[in-house]
Amino acid sequence: MTFSAGADRHPERTKRGGPDNAMRDMFGREVASVDGGLNVLLEACERAVEGIGSSVPAVQLRALLIIDRAGTLNLNQLAGGLGASASASSKLCDRMTAAGLLSRERAAGSRREIVLVLTESGRRLAEWVREQRRAALDELLAAMGADGREALVRGLRELAAAGDQFA
Repeated sequence: MTFSAGADRHPERTKRGGPDNAMRDMFGREVASVDGGLNVLLEACERAVEGIGSSVPAVQLRALLIIDRAGTLNLNQLAGGLGASASASSKLCDRMTAAGLLSRERAAGSRREIVLVLTESGRRLAEWVREQRRAALDELLAAMGADGREALVRGLRELAAAGDQFA
């Protein structure tokens, strides 16, 4: 077995010569095409938020968007969403708290549980990031034909549904 990210969740994916290699070969061209398109989408989203500069590192933006989407999370849930350890996520939250983007509060249903809540500044930044990304994606979609846009939307919906099973 070879090492791969997430091997603890799906170790069968890393076995050499297994059935997944045949599937990988069968989907090789599709994977290459998806990878190329994904790179265009990711680069557009990254360029869209370059205005922030280095004041908010990319990992903080990821955490910000994860928390904003969920409303509130505890530290372990954020760590899972980031694919990071709880201690690394705690240090990240310390930096975000110091930057005024995040607060730690007691959960309503439990006096012992601490939840992560975005501050007003954090919510505004998350919304700004989403607006910038949506504007960049809007430009890309406008450059596509109607059939291509419809196929992309349909495919991304299926991809999101498939990704939910691995979450």
